[in-house]
Amino acid sequence: MNPRMIGGEMVSWSDLDGIRAPGPAGGAAPARLIGAAGVAGRVLVAGPHDPTLIDALPAGNVTVLVRGVPDAEALTARFAERPDVTVCCGGLEKLGAEPAFDAVVALDGVGRLSSVEGAELTWGEAFDQLVAALAPGGRLLFGMANPVGAHRLVALPAEPTDADWDHPGEYDLSRPAGLARVLARLAEAGLDVDRTYAAYPSPAAPAVLLGDAILADGAVSGYLAAALSRSFAASAARGDGVAAAQAGGPTGWVLTDPGRLARRAVRHGLAAELAPGWVFAARRAGGDAAGELPEAVVDGRRIDRDPVRGWVGDGGACVPPGRTLEDLLIGAAVRREMGEARTLLARWQGGAAAGVAADQVIVGPDGGLVAAGPADAAALRAFAVTLVRLGLARRWAPGGADEVAATLAAMADRDPAGGDSRDRLFDDREHDGGRPPDARAFDELIAERDALARELAGAVAKARWYERTLTEREAALNRARRVADLLAPAGPARAGAAFVGGARLARRSARAILRRVRPRV
Repeated sequence: MNPRMIGGEMVSWSDLDGIRAPGPAGGAAPARLIGAAGVAGRVLVAGPHDPTLIDALPAGNVTVLVRGVPDAEALTARFAERPDVTVCCGGLEKLGAEPAFDAVVALDGVGRLSSVEGAELTWGEAFDQLVAALAPGGRLLFGMANPVGAHRLVALPAEPTDADWDHPGEYDLSRPAGLARVLARLAEAGLDVDRTYAAYPSPAAPAVLLGDAILADGAVSGYLAAALSRSFAASAARGDGVAAAQAGGPTGWVLTDPGRLARRAVRHGLAAELAPGWVFAARRAGGDAAGELPEAVVDGRRIDRDPVRGWVGDGGACVPPGRTLEDLLIGAAVRREMGEARTLLARWQGGAAAGVAADQVIVGPDGGLVAAGPADAAALRAFAVTLVRLGLARRWAPGGADEVAATLAAMADRDPAGGDSRDRLFDDREHDGGRPPDARAFDELIAERDALARELAGAVAKARWYERTLTEREAALNRARRVADLLAPAGPARAGAAFVGGARLARRSARAILRRVRPRV
């Protein structure tokens, strides 16, 4: 089976290898979504998608459209045993002769559907052609990156990649900006949106998809914050974090911790607006609404709303309500409620969640603690590092993270030198607050620099004070030594005494001589 060349093929270009541009759309969360979205019949997969997403499609009639010849050949070889998969290579505008499709999967959006060998389509033109390929009542799974998402807000300025040859990107006036405008554009195209998902930690390969309903439920904000924090940490550990997505390589540097920014977005109800991307499950007017779409997908598990039990995941496990322990401890520190902080620390370090990072522990309404993430060998010190970076360390203890961690351990009635490997205070490896040491943030670097600058300024001030004090005391000592030398018996004082005594003796001798030579009257 050979790929079908439909025109506008790019002979030496690949969107799948991720070398000269970000990689294809993929991830475990979109795969779960495809399986639940009722995608069936004649299906078009438009743009670069990870082959595992195509594997998630049911057997039927699948057409895959890519613009690069190397990608088309690789996909043809990959699906050689599936006669129901047809690979087409070329530009989107060349697909007009194909019959309408029952479903279109375009999780990568429309930015990579145009070819330099064909028509240069604007975002609006490409989107209209994509919708035109959808049959009446057909389903559309559409992904879109957010130009002001968390991944862009923390990314460093990047050099244009080879994929940005002449594409206006966010400066394309036909491209809607912001979630509300995107939804309005979908409605204008005659699409009914069944579900909108906030995609984290990246628009291309999200691990977490959060629907509007679960984002609006503040009772589970702690669980969502913990999930987003884990997703960014895992992305950084794999080397495919936000910096890599923007700069075309795993630079490992960002302006600030994107996980912390995502947790703030959840706390303030902005997780949808600041999401790195969105995924829309829509249908052409006249189609039936999809009834099996999950409300959320977290860690590869779907989450739905039960009218009695609340949010429930696969296997019947309920989503724990409450806020993260980190949020509550930081709030107590800001308010200087040390009694509340001591109670939380003792409950944390005295229970089964002692070895879990504070941002992965959910504190329920009843005060119970639920571990939402994996164990961390130095969880207490990781929280101490967080306090230092937030500028709150001096409210707990002077010094650096080690001193703060020791203070936290004492507040929790715990021996800093004790404990087993599960929850020991200090670890042999360098610990960076739950994030890999190669995923550093410039704001953290600046905070560390400022802390070192303050320490250096204090040390210089002390050195100057010591020098000034030493100089003053040395001068006073010299003055005292001179006075002592003047008053000492063996020194100038003795010479002075001898001089005074000699003068007195001379006066007595002179008087005696005068008496002898003076004539008597």
